[in-house]
Amino acid sequence: MYLDTPNNEPLKKRKRLKDYFDYRNNQINQIGLILFSSFVIATSLHFFFENRFTEEQWKSRPMTRHKMVDDLIDDHILIDKSKEDVINLLGEPSWILKSDKDIMLYELGLAPNRENNQVEHLYIQFINDKVNNVSLADYTSK
Repeated sequence: MYLDTPNNEPLKKRKRLKDYFDYRNNQINQIGLILFSSFVIATSLHFFFENRFTEEQWKSRPMTRHKMVDDLIDDHILIDKSKEDVINLLGEPSWILKSDKDIMLYELGLAPNRENNQVEHLYIQFINDKVNNVSLADYTSK
């Protein structure tokens, strides 16, 4: 077929917009829609039930601190804060350890799935009066 000769074939009919969203006969699209919907619902539920760190809840409910500690660590809320800022935000620590590095420990309450003699603490390490490291520390009480 030459380009300069007219083409007598009929033109294909264009799909309408609603035909792209017709999931009645397309099983792959149905599976994709189900997986996408599941992902959105799971992400929404995780966000809804995750406990966010709040200063008021940290101070008023010390036995539920283990629910907020992940948000506190992951969002780096305490990094580069001074000792005074940390005490104003979290309240007085359970223990202060003095060595070459200053360390504050906050009790996190009764964490689920822990043995009876294992206690979890928020470990805050200071270098030059600024928070350098925030992590969890487990201690075995006797």
